[in-house]
Amino acid sequence: MDEAIQRFLAHLKTERGASVNTVQAYQADLRQLSRLYATRLGRVPVLTDLTAESLDGYLDWLIQQSYRPATVARKTAAVRSFLDYLGREGGPVVPPAAAVLRVPPTQRPARRVLSHDEIASLLGAPASATTPRGLRDAAVLGVLYATGMRATEIVNLRVEDVDLARGLAFRRGAAAAEDQSLPLGAAVEPLRRYLREGRPLLVREPDEPALFLNQRGQRLSRQGLWLVIRRWASASGLADDVSPHTLRRSLAQHLLDSGQSRRQVQTLLGLSSPNALTRPESESPVPEHG
Repeated sequence: MDEAIQRFLAHLKTERGASVNTVQAYQADLRQLSRLYATRLGRVPVLTDLTAESLDGYLDWLIQQSYRPATVARKTAAVRSFLDYLGREGGPVVPPAAAVLRVPPTQRPARRVLSHDEIASLLGAPASATTPRGLRDAAVLGVLYATGMRATEIVNLRVEDVDLARGLAFRRGAAAAEDQSLPLGAAVEPLRRYLREGRPLLVREPDEPALFLNQRGQRLSRQGLWLVIRRWASASGLADDVSPHTLRRSLAQHLLDSGQSRRQVQTLLGLSSPNALTRPESESPVPEHG
């Protein structure tokens, strides 16, 4: 990947006449991308590692770092330009630049933290639902808050990734040794009900592995997940800026407030550094407990 990045930077200079500042900005952003892949993969990344799924994870990582929207836009634009160049250059197949790393402006992650009462209101909103979609939504919201999973991780869950008997969900890593078990807590019951009464009415293909399905019996998309949250946030009287990251951030703060250490919360959320745990209003580090 690093060699291709160097070719792309040379292309910017010699063929597109990019300014020194532009080339340096692209270089910094693409080197950051390469380092992140190297850290996550445990090896030198190659171009075939640039899958739509892994780039979705990169976008989630940018959101975790609480970059300003303009910074996220710049970084993702640099990666899309790189992908566009790779597509024209030939070689390993990479995702089309136009199909990845797009964040609708109305779906910027909220920086605030929901209170315990607001969380209870949100999770309780679909609790009495009896339709397949309502049962799914209750399970989705419960698992999101119980595990602190990223949006991509939630929609990528398979039926086999949950163990209701033990009350666990599994965050799958690049290798089996990197798999992580996460407690489902109170999400077990809505998830059990969804699997028993909701999912069988949504699924179209008996061998469909996805846990959360849309109305067409296919894997719920990230966009679909956002709509689930916005629907029930509105129904429970919350602002429509509640996002998957809002629940993740809220869980982190609630765990810290309950006395868990930054390191424990870092491990649960799958963060590369405890410094990613920041207060939403000021972006200053959350005080450590214990």
